[in-house]
This record gives sequence, structure tokens and C-alpha cells, in this order.
Amino acid sequence: MKIFREGTKRRIGRILIAGTTFLCLATVKVRAQQESTVQLQVNAEDRLAATIYTSNIRYHLQLAKTAAARTAAQDFPNANFTQRAKARLTLATTVPVPPQPAFYPQDLFKVVSTGATVLTAKSHPIFVDCASGGSCWGNPSTFLTNLGNSTFIHLLDQYIGSSANSRYTLGTAVTVTQPIFAGTSGVPTLSENDILTIVHAAAKTNGAGLGHIYHVFLPNKVDTCLDEGPCYSPDNFSTFVFCAYHFTVHFSDIGNVYYTVEPFQNVLGCQIPGSPTPPNGQLADSTNNSLSHELFETITDPDINTGFRATNTSFEEIGDVCVGAVAVFPLNGHNYEIQLEYSDTYHACASTP
Repeated sequence: MKIFREGTKRRIGRILIAGTTFLCLATVKVRAQQESTVQLQVNAEDRLAATIYTSNIRYHLQLAKTAAARTAAQDFPNANFTQRAKARLTLATTVPVPPQPAFYPQDLFKVVSTGATVLTAKSHPIFVDCASGGSCWGNPSTFLTNLGNSTFIHLLDQYIGSSANSRYTLGTAVTVTQPIFAGTSGVPTLSENDILTIVHAAAKTNGAGLGHIYHVFLPNKVDTCLDEGPCYSPDNFSTFVFCAYHFTVHFSDIGNVYYTVEPFQNVLGCQIPGSPTPPNGQLADSTNNSLSHELFETITDPDINTGFRATNTSFEEIGDVCVGAVAVFPLNGHNYEIQLEYSDTYHACASTP
């Protein structure tokens, strides 16, 4: 049973039925840069936190390039935007020439004047069922390090109000090993509760709040669905709605937690739409593209529907506006093929501040 009230969702329990997805006791390894590896357990406390003590749940989807995604809502709960902030927006009478490549969609505005943004944070990768850590997805940890030390990350300065370096750094990485059971479709599937359980286990050890962003990477041939219906299901295009998403949740014991979910991206519908030979390979740069999209959106709109959104009728987030605007450019001296992000400074998608 679920109770929905003004965008707050509280889980009152969960029935386990043969053939449905459930989460078994999992072993979690925490790996930090230049630190020893320690072992954690996803336990009954984490499962309870995911099923009962959650509220203020919000998420925003990165839609797949599928027919099922065309009519899907990107946000839960669906926002009823007003024109109050849009009316305050004044565009420049002269537009500076942006660094190329770039193009001009719609500017961003802050939906709620007091809406939060992320001034500084550690990114914590959570690698699910990969014995060698992040190699199953390329190398997300190295990408996050290079992104945090790049000029590209300073495109966010205009929205965050800071130009300081080293604001977004790599935190502790978590490796989760667990059996994933087939759902009603017969395909190994993780539910929303399963992922909340994993995230709770990581956050209670490494920290909650705006200073920590968790990134959950799912292995190849594993689907995931949200309680409200949308799925990542490249094995079934009729239900395949999203490639990734960012999520905010309040756990009563540890507070607000912010995380993103990146299922396996090297599939039709989510692959990087650029050259056939990206600098780091199709697998790595498809993952990097999705990861940077979700990280930028978490930083500029962490609580979802209160931060920065586009002035267009869809009120897209900073990454949505620039989906498809892909280019090869350096991050901290290393080339990646990923999408650009939107800059109000240039009134365009750009790769530099």
C-alpha cells in the first residue's frame, strides 16, 4: 500500500511474492582513494528505511530515445509550474558569441527563489555486481575526477554563485555484490525499493545532505523500474522510458539523500549519439555522457522543481535542454565525447564557462 500526499510518498510495507523482484542481504565494499577497503552489510535497518521511513521523494528522468518515452512525464511528482519566475527573466539585448560548438535553445531560471543548489559535494560511485569495480562501465571514478578538475565544471558557476576550484570531488566508492532476481517479465530487475536500500546503506556510512551525491551503476542485462511505472528496459522497447535519473529522498534516520541512477548505457536508446569511435570507447563515453548529465542536473536542481529549469514549455533541466548536442572536448587534459550543458551566459549549450 502507498500513500501519496502533496508529493510525499510513504511506504507502509512490501509483500514479497515468488517471481517478483526483491533484495537479498548484500555485501558492500567501500573503496576510498588511498584508503583500505572495508566491508559493510546491507541489513534489515536499510531495508526498513527503504520501505517505511522514506518521504519527500522526487525524481527527474533522462528520457530514452524510444517511442515509449515520447508521452512519459519526466518528473515525479508532476510539477505545476507557474510563470512567476519566468516573468522576472530578462534576456540580454546582445548575445555574446559562445565557444563552439553551441546552439541556442532556451535560458534557465530558478523556479523558487530560495530553491537549493549544490555549492560543493563529493560524488560516491556505487558499483552493483561488478567484481572489478567501475570497469564494467568504463571508468566513472576517473571521469568524475577529471570533470571536477575541468573548466567545463565551471559552467555551473553562474548558477551556484561560486568560482572556487575543487568544489566537486570524488568521494568513497562503494561496490555492492548481491543476487538480482527476475521480476514478472523474467528479466533481472531492481525495484525502486532495492535501490533505496543500497543508497541508504552507503549514505549512513559516508554522509547525507547536499554535500554528498551518490551514483548507482547497474550492470548489463539488468532492468530497473520506478514505483510510478517508468522503466529502463532495453529488452522491451514498449516499456523502455528512461536512460538514467536523479532522485532526492528523505530518510527519517539520516536525512536528505541525493543520488543518480545510471543503468547500463551502451544499449540502443541510450548510447552516445556522436561519432562511432568516441575517445574512450562507446561503453565508457555513453556512461560518462549520462553521468555528467545527471550530475549537472543534481547540482542545479537537487530538490527537483525548485532549482534551475528552462523557460520553454517543458521546463527542462540544464542537461535536457542540450541532449543531442554532443562534442569531443578535454576535461582536465583528457578527451571525452559527451553532451554540452546549457549556459545562460551565452544563451547556448557550451563546453566552457
